[in-house]
Amino acid sequence: MSADNGIYILKTKDNQYRVIYASAIENLYWNPLNTNSQNKLIPTRIIELYGKSKYTYDKNLARDIAFNMTRNTYLEYGVNEIVIDKTWRQILKEAKEIAPLEIKYFRRENDKYNYKWDIERLEEIINM
Repeated sequence: MSADNGIYILKTKDNQYRVIYASAIENLYWNPLNTNSQNKLIPTRIIELYGKSKYTYDKNLARDIAFNMTRNTYLEYGVNEIVIDKTWRQILKEAKEIAPLEIKYFRRENDKYNYKWDIERLEEIINM
């Protein structure tokens, strides 16, 4: 059985560092509107995963936070850094533009699967 988890530091273009514990980090690349987006970080997924995390401009502090999070925790993928060439403000702006399109998609597909939770998360992004 795989844990499929790790600690992930997101570094943005404006040198913000955000640290999270996550499982299935590959979801950062999932786009319901375009299933061929495997190599591109999706702004709505970034905000969903990192949006409530605190940030720092101190790389060493971010690493300290990450390594402190590893204590007493089994991690399959350890501590990793994800770098994106966008500022946090750009990511949030793009997420707010994409979120209504994803909501529309999920509402259309809601008969097949229950996307209520996904829609609620996307509405939170719009209201940030």
